[in-house]
Formats: sequence, C-alpha cells, structure tokens
Amino acid sequence: MPLTFLAHQAPVLPLKRWRPELDGTAMVVGTIVPDMARAVPPRFALIWDGRPIWWDGHAWGQALTGGLVVGLLLTWSARRLVLPRLAGYLPDLGQFHLRDLRLLGRTRHPWWIVVLCLAIGSITHLLIDLVTHTDRGVVLPGLAVHLFDIAGKDVKVATVLQVLASVGLSVFTVWEMYDIGRRRLISRWSGVEVPVPALTPSNRFAVRAVVVVAAGFSGLVGLTRVSITPAVGLMTSVVVGWVALCVIAAFVRPASDA
Repeated sequence: MPLTFLAHQAPVLPLKRWRPELDGTAMVVGTIVPDMARAVPPRFALIWDGRPIWWDGHAWGQALTGGLVVGLLLTWSARRLVLPRLAGYLPDLGQFHLRDLRLLGRTRHPWWIVVLCLAIGSITHLLIDLVTHTDRGVVLPGLAVHLFDIAGKDVKVATVLQVLASVGLSVFTVWEMYDIGRRRLISRWSGVEVPVPALTPSNRFAVRAVVVVAAGFSGLVGLTRVSITPAVGLMTSVVVGWVALCVIAAFVRPASDA
C-alpha cells in the first residue's frame, strides 16, 4: 500500500495552501485514520445498531462514520495537547521549521469545517488506494494484470503503482513540508504574522529521552501483532505511541516562545 505517512498526505497539503481557511490538521489526520483501523481488535470495534462502524477503515461507510469519530478525537488531542506541548521540543531542522507546529493549537475552526476536512483527508486516502490496490471492494480494470515474479511473488500492475505512489508522493510531501516551513506558513495560518522562534527548552534532553523510550515501548507492542500482518503491527505501534504522547504531553510544559 502507499505509505500511510508522507505518501497519503500529498493531496491535502496543496489544498491547505490553496484554501488556508481549511483545517490542515484535520485533513492530515483524515489521511491517516483509514489505516489506523487495522490496529483495532474485533472486541474494540465501534458498533452501531448491530453493525461495525469502525473495523474496516477502507470501507467508505465506516471511514465516513466511525472513522470521523476517531478522527475528531485525534484532531482534538493533536491540536490541544500534543502539538502545543511537545512540538517545541522537536529539532527545528533548518528551513523545515518543525517547531512551528506548536502554533497549531492557536487555531480555531467551526465544527463543520473540522468534520469536512477529516472527510476530505479520508476520501483522498481511499481514492489513492482505489488506483493502487486489488483487495478493495472495487477493483479498477488492469490493476490485477500480472507483470512478472520476484522471489516467487506475483507482481501486478497494482504492485508497481503502489511503489511508484509511495516514492513519488512521499517526495512531494517532503518538498511541501520544506516549502511550508521555508515560507513560515504555519505561523501565518496560526495568526502569527512575524514568526517567533521557540526557545530551546533546558529540559529538552529529558523530554526527548522519555519520548524515545515511549517509542521503543510502542514498537515492542506492535511487534506482538506483526504475525497478523506487518500493517497491523505498524498501526498498533502508532496507536500505542500516540496514546503515550498524549500522556507525556499532559505532564510537560510547552516550550516558551522567544
């Protein structure tokens, strides 16, 4: 599949630049949510009227019902907790200006804009998967055509498209992140006309060490589910890791602005 992180964000970053009034955080979260459903064990699936609404994140009905509920929780925790409190501890990475992410907590959007942007992100994810997968409800003509074998594995048109999409879209996303950082657009979108750098926190090493430990723990938890599929293991690590970041953020003071 195209990479959950970097590749699937490629369509929404230009949308945010085109229409700054859109909720960029929600759109990015929306691009991730469909794959996060892989981490949900059956007993934790969201059920409504006897039917699952959050089990198969790539089913359109579930992505736009239970997926939106999960997306709202993730968007809220990102904007109100994790980014304002922890992004200031990131390395700034030169022109990328990653620490500007701490300013996203200043933005406020109407609830319907947040929901709309989550839906936009999820829809772009499903559309990309539609043209790169043969295991979805609808398979486009030609995707299942056999091309050749590698190490005994069947390589189809869809397989090649997945690789090309992963690489090409990821490169595009990194460029967009660089250009957004170089132009300090996050500061502008957050109402800060003159970008203010975050001070380097004195406790940055301690906070980073705790985050690294949490990441290691999340990875170990994910390894326990890799036997199901690698994607399930990865998404399990992501979910556990995000919960860990929320807990850490609750006990960390935001990095002050200069």
